[in-house]
Amino acid sequence: MTAGPAPSDTARETGVFDLHAHLAFYDDPAAAARKLAAAGVGALCATVTPGEFERAERELAGAGNVRVGVGLHPWWLADGRCDEADARHAAELAASMRYVAEVGLDFSHGRDASAALQVSALDAVLDACAGGGHVLSLHAVASAGAVLDLLERHGTCERNDVIVHWFSGSGEQLTRARRMGCLFSVNAFGLRTRRGRSYATQIPAAQLLLETDLPGEGAHALEWPPDRLAGRLRETLGELCELRDEDVSGVIAATSRRLLSLQ
Repeated sequence: MTAGPAPSDTARETGVFDLHAHLAFYDDPAAAARKLAAAGVGALCATVTPGEFERAERELAGAGNVRVGVGLHPWWLADGRCDEADARHAAELAASMRYVAEVGLDFSHGRDASAALQVSALDAVLDACAGGGHVLSLHAVASAGAVLDLLERHGTCERNDVIVHWFSGSGEQLTRARRMGCLFSVNAFGLRTRRGRSYATQIPAAQLLLETDLPGEGAHALEWPPDRLAGRLRETLGELCELRDEDVSGVIAATSRRLLSLQ
């Protein structure tokens, strides 16, 4: 295979956008945001609990390049770190916040025992977004069909921008999500798999976004300082352009700017 077009010089100059980052895992999220801004990166900071959202929103209030989403990660529900009270709190916050990230379902082995609680929590969050105007980033591991069913039931995609983060469902589910109008954030981990590379070529450019899903908790954040995260984004963009044999940097940047309300 011949190398496809590289991202344009203009794209490199104007920056890249991470539509699913976990900046609250840094010891100093505000300092991380400043370093990302210096590297030309805008980001959606996904949080994992309502409490983390409230902390991150305060700490990142002055970061013009970062938006913070209300989160209730299904892993935290599955292992008991979050409960029904947290689910209610997340839904209450989501009703008045533009950004909702990261929420969703994970029915993988070991986490499926909490499926009923996860569905109830996501149902409440989607109900809170019924008025429209929200940007959501959804986790859908071993649960894409259930997530899409809930989105359809609530009409969420008709009135909001819905991003499925690191999509790993079936080809039929990908087609269904595309037709519903979902957006898809793609990361380097996904592009390491045959399925991930195939999906990256099937998603229309107008529905394609970048993400890192980084850093992780604790010491992992030390392994992924902001400059390395910025480099990972640009590498992912370059790989996408090569896989698709087209420069999608401008389209992705335009969609990202709209979602993040960045000029």
